[in-house]
Amino acid sequence: MPIRRIIIDENAGPCGGVKRVIKLAEKNLAAGIQTASLGAVIHNNVEIDRLTALGLDTVDQAEFQRVEEGGGKRKILIRAHGEAPSVFDRAQELGIDVVDGTCPVVTRSQKYARIYHEQGYQVVVIGKPRHAEVIGVLGHCDGQAKVVHEEADVAQLDPDRPTYVLAQTTISDEMWTSMLAAIQKRVHNVVWRNTICAFVSDREMELRSFAAECDVMLFVGGYNSSNTKVMYDVCRAVNPRAHWIETADEIDPSWFDDAETVGISGSASTPQWLLERIGEELARRSDSESMPPV
Repeated sequence: MPIRRIIIDENAGPCGGVKRVIKLAEKNLAAGIQTASLGAVIHNNVEIDRLTALGLDTVDQAEFQRVEEGGGKRKILIRAHGEAPSVFDRAQELGIDVVDGTCPVVTRSQKYARIYHEQGYQVVVIGKPRHAEVIGVLGHCDGQAKVVHEEADVAQLDPDRPTYVLAQTTISDEMWTSMLAAIQKRVHNVVWRNTICAFVSDREMELRSFAAECDVMLFVGGYNSSNTKVMYDVCRAVNPRAHWIETADEIDPSWFDDAETVGISGSASTPQWLLERIGEELARRSDSESMPPV
C-alpha cells in the first residue's frame, strides 16, 4: 500500500536555547568575525555542516586550553550547554572575547547549584556524568557535586548531609521521578528543584500524541544528542514502527510496507528545515501527496 500522507510535526523544531546560540553564530559570521564554537555548537551533524560552510570553526577543550595568549580565535562561542567558570577565566587570561550562548534554562541550573554548594549542601545532578551541561554545572560547584545517572550511583551520597537535587535539563520526566525517589530513600534531608526544560517536558506529551496517529514515525536527530535519545524513546513507546535517522539517506523503503501515514518529527537540536527536506525526499521517492502539518 503506498504512502498517502506525510505529516511534519508542527510542534517540532529547535528549542529556544538552540535557536539563540545558532543566531549568535550566524550574526558573528555574517559580520565577518572569526568565530569558533567550544565543542559542537549543536548535536546535529547536518546543521553543523551548514554552519561550518558559513565559516564557523570548532575547537575542543584540549585545543582551547593550549591556545597561547593572543593566538586564539577572535571570539569563542559558548554553546547552549554552558561551561564551567574556569573556561571564562581562561578566555579572559588569553584575551579571547567570549560569546555566551548558554541557554537561560541552563544558566538558572548553574545558579541554583552554585548557591546551594556555597551554603554547604551536597549538590546532586540527575543526568549523564559526561554530558557537557552536567560538566558545566559541576564546575559551578568547584567540581564537588555528585552525578546520579542510575540507582547504583545513589550509594555514593552522604545520607546525613543536607542535599540539593536538580536535573540535567534534557532528561526524561521518568528518569527524574525515579532517581529522585531513590535519593530520598537514602538521604535524610533533601531539597530539590525539577530543572528539566519545560520545552522538553511539554514535548513528551505532544510527541506521544503525534506518534500514536501515524503508521510509521521518522524521528530525526543527532546520534550524539541526549534529547534525541529521550524523545525517540517516547516515540517508540507508543509506536513500535518509529525509526531514528540523521539524514534521508538512512531511510529504508521496507519500513513503509502497509503504511498510509508517515509522521516526521525531531528533537530540540533538529532544525525545522531538515524535517521539511526529509519530508520532500520521502514524497519524491514514494510519489506521495505531502500533507501540511496536522
